[in-house]
Amino acid sequence: MAKKKTKSIVGEVAGSVSDAVASAIGAIAHPMDTATKARRALGRTATRTKRKVAVKKKVAKKTARKAVSKTRTATKRVATKAKRAVRKAAKKATKRLKRR
Repeated sequence: MAKKKTKSIVGEVAGSVSDAVASAIGAIAHPMDTATKARRALGRTATRTKRKVAVKKKVAKKTARKAVSKTRTATKRVATKAKRAVRKAAKKATKRLKRR
């Protein structure tokens, strides 16, 4: 059976420090690559933010449009009901007059 590797805190810290030093040396050695990567990352975050804002705007517009259309349909419904009631009343009145 294989022996389980034990990790010590000192070993982990040393590993993370050596990684940090290696990335710093890499950044100093290749400044153009580092700058390009940073610029790309900034561009990605800006684009992502723009998309999120656009989506929120679209949702807000859609809800506003729905609310307006709902009120419009409600007012149309009320108007048509009123028209129907007026027509019915007129029809009844004419029938009554014809019966006499």
